[in-house]
Amino acid sequence: MKFLCDIALPNSVEVFSQYGEVALKNGRQINAGDLVDVDVLIIRSITKVNEDLLSKANKLKFVGTATAGMDHIDTALLDKKGIAYSNAQGSNCESVGDYILSVLLVLAEKYNLSFEGKSIGIVGCGFVGSQVYNKAKALGLTIVKNDPPRFKAGDKTCNATLDEALACDIVTLHVPLIKDGEYKTLHLIDEQKLLKLKPNAIFINASRGNVVDNEALSEFLEKHPDVKVWLDVFEGEPQINCKKLLSQVDGATAHIAGYSYESKRRANVMLANTLAHVLKLEDPKAYQMPKPEIESTSLGKVENLDLDLIRRLVFSVYDVRRDSLMFKNCFKDAKSFDAMRSNYRERRELSSLHLLNVEDKFKEQLSLLGFSVD
Repeated sequence: MKFLCDIALPNSVEVFSQYGEVALKNGRQINAGDLVDVDVLIIRSITKVNEDLLSKANKLKFVGTATAGMDHIDTALLDKKGIAYSNAQGSNCESVGDYILSVLLVLAEKYNLSFEGKSIGIVGCGFVGSQVYNKAKALGLTIVKNDPPRFKAGDKTCNATLDEALACDIVTLHVPLIKDGEYKTLHLIDEQKLLKLKPNAIFINASRGNVVDNEALSEFLEKHPDVKVWLDVFEGEPQINCKKLLSQVDGATAHIAGYSYESKRRANVMLANTLAHVLKLEDPKAYQMPKPEIESTSLGKVENLDLDLIRRLVFSVYDVRRDSLMFKNCFKDAKSFDAMRSNYRERRELSSLHLLNVEDKFKEQLSLLGFSVD
């Protein structure tokens, strides 16, 4: 079999070569001619799978995307052509959860904020939302969960309305981009919904850029500069339609919330397992995640696991300010946006750090934050 994989996925050759020949290409440059005689296509969200791309795909059997979202894939077209497909849902949930935690700790330090007595509205309670829930619980936040489709499916913990979630001290978005229908999320947060935010609220979007009306957000911030906004995603990526936002928000990054060292590699492993099942191939070889540069650290005498100590532990693995400063200093156009993503220095997930000599009374809290605890 012949594989064509996005070059940004670092372990494609290692994972897929047992099944055949693996070619690599920049995901944004993959075109119809590249799919001649290709059996398997492995992509990210920047590659749009549509009629044009598949016009010369004479042997394609499987399309895998190393993302949770599927809005860049015409699944109806693949169904019509009898081409199997899958995403890597859950592969980057820890990475995005770590990102949100780092953002919250940065803003708490910058504005001298305490989380005591504060609430967080989690909009979208899937894999990522569940990770954010754990970290919010560890920080002692009151948690309000909004996810209408999940609630309808039987999860009664997600019963809050969107307005109730938006009324929290912190609001964070983790929904897929759905362009129409009962659960439409395109411009889910528009001019009217932004007015539901509390004064001095923290508002984070690490889902999809089009979930928030960026022009409306910019206009809102002109009148409500007290609201603290952090964005990992924008309308018009890799261009940014509303560039004015960059000077208005507290932090911004180039759609890298899910870009941990582990998540990229985990996605390919998940897709390989699905591929093997769908095409009735032998199971993929076991994949061993490479060890981190710092594997463990030993805690000394800890009297109180306060916000300062939590901040120092989290920042020892991932301090999101680095990515935000780089983005604000380097973004100029679509080319620079893609360059920051393709040249991203992958950070490790919090779970890669083993905390030793942890007292029993602190183990649950540190585990909820994402650390491995011995």
